Amino acid sequence: MSHQERNMTRPGSAIVVAALVMIEAVAVLIYAVSYLVNLSTDGTVNIGGQIFMLVLCLLVAVWQGSVAINFYKGKAFTRAPIIVWQLFQLILSISFLSTDILLVKLAAVLAMAVAGVCIVMLFAPKTTAFLGDRPSR
Repeated sequence: MSHQERNMTRPGSAIVVAALVMIEAVAVLIYAVSYLVNLSTDGTVNIGGQIFMLVLCLLVAVWQGSVAINFYKGKAFTRAPIIVWQLFQLILSISFLSTDILLVKLAAVLAMAVAGVCIVMLFAPKTTAFLGDRPSR
């Protein structure tokens, strides 16, 4: 039974998670556009590898946007992709903490905070009830 059939209001935690995942999707899209602008035959990766990475980034951005929209609609299957993405984000962010560039460190800490908030809010009781995982009281 979907949340529309139960006539349930969308909790704030679900709105926050959907918004954060959509912001992450836009960030990946911005990165992909930046990557496209900087494509060149110079570099450690050949042009084929660079194009592959560009397509991969574009696909991830579209995928994340789709997951955010479907989560906002209350589709329970979106929880798993959100968790997987947040765990990848945590792992990658930790590796960026070893840099000497302050802006990169700050971005890594911000990414870790966003991932933590998303994971915690995904399992908030109101969110799980909204997704139909547990009965509302």
